[in-house]
Amino acid sequence: MSEHSLTIPLSILDSSKMSTRDKIVKSAVALFIQQGVAKTTTKQIATSASVAEGSIYRYFPSKEELAWQVFKDYHQYLAVQLQQSTSQDYKIEEKINSLVSCFLKMADEDWLMFRYYLTSQHTHIQKVTQDMLTPYQVLTNVVEESVDAGEITNTDINVITAMMMGAVHQIAINKIYSRINGDLFVHRELVSNTLVNMLKVAGGCDE
Repeated sequence: MSEHSLTIPLSILDSSKMSTRDKIVKSAVALFIQQGVAKTTTKQIATSASVAEGSIYRYFPSKEELAWQVFKDYHQYLAVQLQQSTSQDYKIEEKINSLVSCFLKMADEDWLMFRYYLTSQHTHIQKVTQDMLTPYQVLTNVVEESVDAGEITNTDINVITAMMMGAVHQIAINKIYSRINGDLFVHRELVSNTLVNMLKVAGGCDE
């Protein structure tokens, strides 16, 4: 991650306490969500952030690079938080509960950023390189550990990981479509139990 990686929920910060870069990022993300990257101009971002348009180029060479950098930083930040939320010593049920709780908590803490992250994946995911820690890799590692420990007998790790990741993502995506309202964290137990049951069927998870 870059030295400016996102470590604070920007959507809850008072603008007076934000750095110029954070103001630019917060304003850009809101505009990207509202009207898309293509239709957003640097002038609009600067006006919304109450900064000079030239200030944007002190941190980002272009609007497109801004969009990518914000996605990349959050993608890796989410991965680090997920990795730190669990332990190799946990049983698979505990790992899933920890990962789901972390994922939903982060969504609630900075919904603006999380929404941008989810809705821009199709644009940026191909730029993610092998050396970057990603949420998918963290979950893959958890599944692999469970296979090694004999908790999961089905070794089709990529399919199992994709099913679990997709299920969790859909919770947040359905909030975007207003099918789920309010904080997502309150649903952590239901989501965790559902994923554990999914593993018992798809992965041969031991009782």
